[in-house]
Amino acid sequence: MSDYSRTSLTRHAPGMRDADENGPSRLAARKWHEDGSVVLLADSVRRLDPLDRDLVRAIATRLYGPRGE
Repeated sequence: MSDYSRTSLTRHAPGMRDADENGPSRLAARKWHEDGSVVLLADSVRRLDPLDRDLVRAIATRLYGPRGE
């Protein structure tokens, strides 16, 4: 019977952790403050009111072209 409690990755287990669900938002905020970069997360765009959402989509389309939806 194999012992699955020890693998070549066992030594890395203490350093492993779940992904930070607020990480992308913190990164977006940090980039804004550091160099003025704007990162728009899909969730953030969905929460905008319809006029702002349309404006954001229009700007992105103008800069990067239409999405392949």
